[in-house]
Amino acid sequence: MNLMLSRFLTTSFLGLSLAALSLPAEARPEIASGDQWLDDVSQAECLSRADDFITELDVPNQAGEIDRTGYFDDGVFRILCYGGGETSSMVLVFSVHNESAEVAAQFLQFALEEISGQAIEAGQTL
Repeated sequence: MNLMLSRFLTTSFLGLSLAALSLPAEARPEIASGDQWLDDVSQAECLSRADDFITELDVPNQAGEIDRTGYFDDGVFRILCYGGGETSSMVLVFSVHNESAEVAAQFLQFALEEISGQAIEAGQTL
């Protein structure tokens, strides 16, 4: 009887261990990030552009002093605007998707293009 109980516990422990190892890999979100220098765009204008972008998307959002966060059913994004002098700024975008790195990267590129007002060329380092 002790041998049977020992095997049962060993098998249960092994099964739980394998399940615990596989869960984090399945639950890991896909993240993309990038930045764009905005010449002749102040930090305030950068934030205004971010607000306009989020308004067009019509998604739930939160606004901080230098950042904007938007929420989708399957992901989230954050836009940060840093001042780079009186007339320039840097926009940083983080895009997270629950399942797809490609979706996160495509949204990242879309957001940078919309906020910067220019197309990001394929292959350009973000």
